[in-house]
Amino acid sequence: MATILNRASRNFLWRHPWQLALALLGISLGVAGVIAIELALESSLRAFEQAGKAVSGAATHRIVSSDGGLDERLYARLRIDHGFRNLAPVIQAKITVPRQPEANFKLVGIDPFIEKSFHSVWQKTLDSVYSQNAVSLVTEPKTALLSANTARKLHLKINDKLPVVTDQGEHRLRIVGFLSTKNTLAEQALQNVVITDLATAQELTGFYGKLSFIDVLLNDDGHHREAQISDSLPANVQLLTLETQTQSVRRLTEAFSINLTALSLLSLLVGMFLIYNTMTFLVIQRRPLIGNLRLIGVTRGQIFRLIVKESMFLAVIGIMTGILLGIFIGQGLLQRVSTTMNSIYFSVDGAALILSPWQIGKGALLGLTVTLLAVLVPAWEATRLPPAAVVARSQLESGAGRLIRFAVQLAIALIVTGIGLTYFSENSIKLGLSSIFLLMIGIALLTPKITLLIMSGLEPLLGRFMGVSGRLPPRMIAAEISRTGIAIAALTVAVAATIGMDLMIGSFRQTVSQWLRITLQADLYVALPADKLTPGKAEADQKLKAEISQLSGVAMLSSVLRTRIIGDPNPIPVSVFELNERSKRGFTLRGNPPRDIWRLFEQQQSVIITEAYAYHHRLAPGATIRLHTSLGLQDFTVLAIYTDYSGDQGHIAMSRRQYLRFWPDLGYSGIRVYAQPNTDLKHLENRIRAVLSNVQTVRSNAEIFKASMQVFKETFSITETLRWLAGGIAFVGVFGALMALQFERTRQLGIMRAIGMTPGQITLLITSETGLMGLVAGLLAIPAGFIVAYLLIFVVYQRSFGWTMAFHINPVSLIQGLLLAFFAALLAGILPAKKMAQTRPASALRSE
Repeated sequence: MATILNRASRNFLWRHPWQLALALLGISLGVAGVIAIELALESSLRAFEQAGKAVSGAATHRIVSSDGGLDERLYARLRIDHGFRNLAPVIQAKITVPRQPEANFKLVGIDPFIEKSFHSVWQKTLDSVYSQNAVSLVTEPKTALLSANTARKLHLKINDKLPVVTDQGEHRLRIVGFLSTKNTLAEQALQNVVITDLATAQELTGFYGKLSFIDVLLNDDGHHREAQISDSLPANVQLLTLETQTQSVRRLTEAFSINLTALSLLSLLVGMFLIYNTMTFLVIQRRPLIGNLRLIGVTRGQIFRLIVKESMFLAVIGIMTGILLGIFIGQGLLQRVSTTMNSIYFSVDGAALILSPWQIGKGALLGLTVTLLAVLVPAWEATRLPPAAVVARSQLESGAGRLIRFAVQLAIALIVTGIGLTYFSENSIKLGLSSIFLLMIGIALLTPKITLLIMSGLEPLLGRFMGVSGRLPPRMIAAEISRTGIAIAALTVAVAATIGMDLMIGSFRQTVSQWLRITLQADLYVALPADKLTPGKAEADQKLKAEISQLSGVAMLSSVLRTRIIGDPNPIPVSVFELNERSKRGFTLRGNPPRDIWRLFEQQQSVIITEAYAYHHRLAPGATIRLHTSLGLQDFTVLAIYTDYSGDQGHIAMSRRQYLRFWPDLGYSGIRVYAQPNTDLKHLENRIRAVLSNVQTVRSNAEIFKASMQVFKETFSITETLRWLAGGIAFVGVFGALMALQFERTRQLGIMRAIGMTPGQITLLITSETGLMGLVAGLLAIPAGFIVAYLLIFVVYQRSFGWTMAFHINPVSLIQGLLLAFFAALLAGILPAKKMAQTRPASALRSE
């Protein structure tokens, strides 16, 4: 019996390649979306982590200070006076390579004679190529190592000269060896990295007497030695574990990762409707066969297992195809994800797609689970009726009616649960996203019932104006609700997600735009990108500021220093402000700040903090923040919270007067110029540019605004891709439903053709039906999209990033969503409509 069942199943699938292809496509696209996102995210994070490991090797800890760097005498003191041996001093700085000015190159200065226990990539290379005079790295000035891949990219050979540009000017480095490793991840991490010894790095950068950090390797007695090292450090220097830093990086991007993963799961959810639709059709088409099998003694359990086994077979093939497609899509998404990482979090260089078995396995398991869930209902439908009733089509729709009533009850339960999760899940991002999924599934389950209600109202209305041809489309949709309802639900979910994301992005864009217009109070902005370890930077910046203040047309100046200060326990990003009356207007303070806040800001040991920083650290006005200073730990009072969208982790703001009491002067990151009334800003900008160096720039507030909005656009480019992916799956769902209806309606279409309907009238009828399906999906998607947008703005994104956004309703997004649903359904119906119109009456009636 098993052999007969398997043969019947195999023969049926082979005779219906369209349905087979659609089922596989639904599974493949859903799995591909999840895998592509997972691989792109993991690859970007691994690229960042491997860049550190390639240099630090087996180091377990790192000694760091604020942005002023470490005094190199600390390294000597720890090594000689305190006897700590496993230490590796490092200098790290950004450089420019004129041969590839658009690429981000990194200079890393190391001590080549460090203990072998660190097992750094550069160390292994030196060990293996000493015979090729790699010792020149130490004994000769301006020599360097490059990765073999980078050398090929720059067309360099051993002993060739590589021009590089730092804050100290242009230098030419002689290449004495290539870094090579069998580790693909390390090879990728070493792209665009130039390795020199410490002395050369100090000469190139001007970091004389300074170190960026010191790597530390602690063994089994790590806790004891960690305490000893910490006790030996100055008050403003800290020992951090590299594992903690790695976890911190992953926490930093957790919200971003969760949001992208949720969008990919949305694609899988839409794909689930497609799988359900296709598997239901495969069951429906075999109802006569199933009925006959039941009549000759095949049990319900055997039929159920047959259908589940078929779906698992399709799932395996679909998942394998989805994995390959996911890798292909992931390669395309990697650049977009890396761009967003660069814009918001940290620099990701040389990221290449890493095929993680765990990420691929997770996507495959999700695809298998979703397929199994999607097939349970049609499998149950195929076995619940007695054999004689299975062959009757009317039994299917009556069964669908019962199923719709159950779906309504389940939908109400899911919607109530989703609303409950929204209000009682506190700050959980995952539960907030779960509430969106529950609400979307609830709305999808309500769709067939709402569709029936709409069709019952439309049928007499259209019949009054258009006669029988007007009654037929809504009647056909209602009559085939077991098929059309699922297609409309899939399209509704996809378009609702599109509308919701459009409204969210539009609201965010409008909010950021308004914030920028308030924040950009100055007329011109001078950027001073030199590294903060560069000696004499503070004096040079102050001299430049004095020169600019003397230019005609300049009314006043303000300044900012972007730096990092060692907090308790982790480094904290800090903006150090020197304010004037106009620049104070650029702060949008939340709540009820003190009336004399700016006097307190200058005179008290205090800070103001961004909304995001306050949210992530659970701080409110009146709280204190502990910072490591040269005088030890100091408490700073939080005066107020202000709006800022420049980063999702936030930062603290401090007056320059308070900063200079505890930390060295590192100069400025930027100088803001406020022009006198009626000043020609273009001429003033040219005069300022004349006193700047090659690496310093000046831009107007209009240019800053435009560049900031471009970064915003790039940040959300990945969202646009995922929206189209979900929409594409929904399109396939509608197409599959209509192709299935073509086969189911063979007799019905034959009768219509026999009574005189022309192919053109059949085409118009089917097109009207698909257009009506799209219109219903679009109308239902609008309120659903509002719900998605509301939850994204006020629940998910606020919990993810700590930002408060205003809800801006853009009618264009609603109209676009409606048109998207309408034309997607209309387009998906063209081929089925043409095929149905070509139905021959005699063969259609004879087939029955």
